Amino acid sequence: MNLKKVLALIVVVLMCSVLLTACDGGGIAEPEDKNGEVVFNLGRTWEEKSWDPASFTQLYDIFLAHMVYESLAKLNVDGTVEPELAESWDISDDGLTYTFNLRKGVKWHHDYGEFTSEDVKFTLERHADPEVGSINAENIHLDNIASIDTPDEHTVEITLKQIDVDFLTRLALYHGNMVCKAAYDDKGLDEMKLFPVGTGPYRYDQGTPGTKTEVVRFEDYWGEVTGNIDRVTATIISDENTLYSALESGEIHLYQCFDKDKTVEFKEKGFTVNKVPFNQVLYIGMNMQHEPFTDPLVREALFCAIDPEVFIDDLYYGTETTVGSYIPPNSKYAIKDHFKSTYDPERAKELLAEAGYPDGLDITLWSINDEISPPPANITHSQLEAAGFNCEMQLIEAVVFFDMCRAGEAPLWLLYNDTPPIADFTMTRYMSASYPGNNWSGIQDDEYDSLVNKALNVETEDEKAHYFAEAQKRLMSLNVLYPVATMSWDVLTTDKLGGEFVVRGDGSFHLYNAVMETE
Repeated sequence: MNLKKVLALIVVVLMCSVLLTACDGGGIAEPEDKNGEVVFNLGRTWEEKSWDPASFTQLYDIFLAHMVYESLAKLNVDGTVEPELAESWDISDDGLTYTFNLRKGVKWHHDYGEFTSEDVKFTLERHADPEVGSINAENIHLDNIASIDTPDEHTVEITLKQIDVDFLTRLALYHGNMVCKAAYDDKGLDEMKLFPVGTGPYRYDQGTPGTKTEVVRFEDYWGEVTGNIDRVTATIISDENTLYSALESGEIHLYQCFDKDKTVEFKEKGFTVNKVPFNQVLYIGMNMQHEPFTDPLVREALFCAIDPEVFIDDLYYGTETTVGSYIPPNSKYAIKDHFKSTYDPERAKELLAEAGYPDGLDITLWSINDEISPPPANITHSQLEAAGFNCEMQLIEAVVFFDMCRAGEAPLWLLYNDTPPIADFTMTRYMSASYPGNNWSGIQDDEYDSLVNKALNVETEDEKAHYFAEAQKRLMSLNVLYPVATMSWDVLTTDKLGGEFVVRGDGSFHLYNAVMETE
């Protein structure tokens, strides 16, 4: 797993807000600034320092980016793909050539003209430019693109070397954010890192990424806008408690948080709670190359020791669910109903005795010493102790933790693990060739490897779903990854945010149709 992504998921406080009418809830200000704008204020603890999509490692590296940039297609929560900057597309009979029919009249921000096929070609091909230093060429599968042709201003033909059944989904994610060729020609690479030009409903206005940035409504936006939010600001506040105070005082009115205790606290104070699905699970992992987890009886005993309902009820207040596999249920190709709890602590003791540990087994549980990992680690420790394991718990810094796991030096750990909307990376990380490295569990299984390889070389999504499902079932049968529960973000807001609050399949939410009460 990418370290920066994990740390971002741990520390990022994704909060958005508006200034509301002073009311009996604690002196909340009216949501208008001195210029009469309806302003939406966002606070968070962390942000990247470049607006260039080629450098993004996740959707929220720059939180306002998904309000500024758009892609050829968009991903819905149910996994379907719909047109965005491409009005429609056709796929050749051999599955190799995609012909995109672009929307006409789409304008770039800051008077850079009309969006055309040359912008699409420029956006994709620049990922191969060493000067750009893109980290997303692999996410787009750029090496699989044989050619990009532009027969006219509003037609793009992309021909692949081999079939990629997820190509449209790749283009719908942040990897496929379209950038303006004319703007890059005018300002150059370095300046564009600080001055984004997109086609979205909001355009960049001022600020410095990593400190504070502001976007304003783009009056020439091609799409329909029914909301009344004129300006969105993002301010970096490193102290999380300060952000909570801002939420309570009314300076910030929408906060996307991980802390379920805070969710309960603010719900009791009258805030509305909305759940945003996220491609993440809490899981317990074992390295089957390490004693005692080389023994399948010990691995089975550990599975019998875990009761996921305790996590869901006591830690998540019933807001999360059990997981059918190690792929989060909102990711493409997840199997949702396969894995079932085998919780039986007495059976766990019997299995340990059969494995040669009648008086218990000494083990160490490793996890990260951060804001969200210790509580589930404590529950895991308690359950293991009750099932005959003599468990020591070690909470360590994230950098040390990840280094240990990648080197194959952690026999047992607990972690929140995320999977991209397309599950390829998570599926391939557990292949034999990835150990040591991304395959923290030391899985060396020819059957699993074969199923994943077949999935990556199919011609239809149905075939890929079949092989990925069989691969997940095979891996789950090894009892080496215990998927405990889903993990979601809770959006806390006042009841003054109305209109349409759009959530997409990549976890982004969009405010161009949201309405804030001004009185």
